[in-house]
Amino acid sequence: MEGIWYAHFTSGPTQGDGLAVLRNGEILGGDPSHTYKGSYQADGANLYANIQVAPYMGSKIPLDIDHPVSLFLTGSIQGDVAHVSGHFDNRRDVIVQVELRKGD
Repeated sequence: MEGIWYAHFTSGPTQGDGLAVLRNGEILGGDPSHTYKGSYQADGANLYANIQVAPYMGSKIPLDIDHPVSLFLTGSIQGDVAHVSGHFDNRRDVIVQVELRKGD
């Protein structure tokens, strides 16, 4: 799991792309309008992640969130691709899906 991962996410009509560095159980990353910080655990083909997503206030892109939110994701890993999904701050009405592709 360790390395640089390209992340494509969708949440309702919102889509985006970013980079995430996974190393020693820690996640750090971002995209043009957010920063990501959290932890992950891989258990065989299963992947679990707790992430705080915060708006990047220097962004020229309109922000879809105005304060940091927590995200718990679960899913699976197959080789250099992982798919995870979850909810922001336990809001069941907002589903977030992320596809990760290893870059290195």
